[in-house]
Amino acid sequence: MQAVKSTEDGVRVVAVDDPDPTGDEVVVEMRSASVCGSDLHLAGFGPLPAVMGHEFAGILADGTPVAVDPNAPCGACDLCTEGKTHLCRNLAILGVTRDGGMAERVRVHPSQLVRLPAGVAPEQACLVEPLAVAVHGMGLAGVGGGSRLAVVGAGSIGLAAVAAATGAGAEVHLEARHDAQRAAGERLGATGPAEGEYDLVIEAAGSQSAVDRAVQLLRPGGTVVFLSTFWDPLTMPGHAVALKEATFKWSFTYGHHAAGRDVEVAAALLARRPEIADTMITHRFPLADATEAFRVAADRAHGTIKVLLEPA
Repeated sequence: MQAVKSTEDGVRVVAVDDPDPTGDEVVVEMRSASVCGSDLHLAGFGPLPAVMGHEFAGILADGTPVAVDPNAPCGACDLCTEGKTHLCRNLAILGVTRDGGMAERVRVHPSQLVRLPAGVAPEQACLVEPLAVAVHGMGLAGVGGGSRLAVVGAGSIGLAAVAAATGAGAEVHLEARHDAQRAAGERLGATGPAEGEYDLVIEAAGSQSAVDRAVQLLRPGGTVVFLSTFWDPLTMPGHAVALKEATFKWSFTYGHHAAGRDVEVAAALLARRPEIADTMITHRFPLADATEAFRVAADRAHGTIKVLLEPA
């Protein structure tokens, strides 16, 4: 079958064996897989053993539509037994350390399946994963009706944060670099740019300039929540941070809580607000054109937000 891997020659579609389930694993036929910013970084590391793709959805053998939680915790370490499975000491991640969803088919454990609510097609449900990142972060931040916050960064994670926060009834001001991102944020309920001070700022760009701006927007005693992934060392604006007695919270992927799993909350959000998929999905490519899809995904200045791969 066809699958996407990072090779010595860059991102390429290669032929691999069909997945062979073991134990109680099941096979998901991919219907959508999206290119994450972290995929672009991983591709720059050179040859990687696993099939790429941690944002994906598809159907089971019986036709059931599902999204997939790519986190595969061990279930046995102290953090797993405490219910913090996303912080598992032996965490495997599909598309990173195990074969992921940029393939015609992928094997997963049943616990990783997210059954899709009515109104959400698997052709758009790859968005469940980035939305779950935002849902988890909003939960850590305590965002709800009446909250007022700023989001710095308007890539797919920043826009997912806008969708999750406005969906919870919050007032959101968005800092966007590109016109298309700004327009997308407005469609999802944000206004911008951010002005004044905020008790809560969401950093969603993963850059030094975004951190500096987040601290600048922060009200003394306020909190910055990091949804992004930093691939390079980070310098904190120490003097400003100290003067404001700022609090920092780091949000990593998604987990579960009293109200359920973050991925299930994200799927429900996608069903409740169809404009999220209409706004965030800007490009679709067949799996065979993955190299071009990655090129387009890296060109955010020309209106790209979320690039999807689909089976031929």
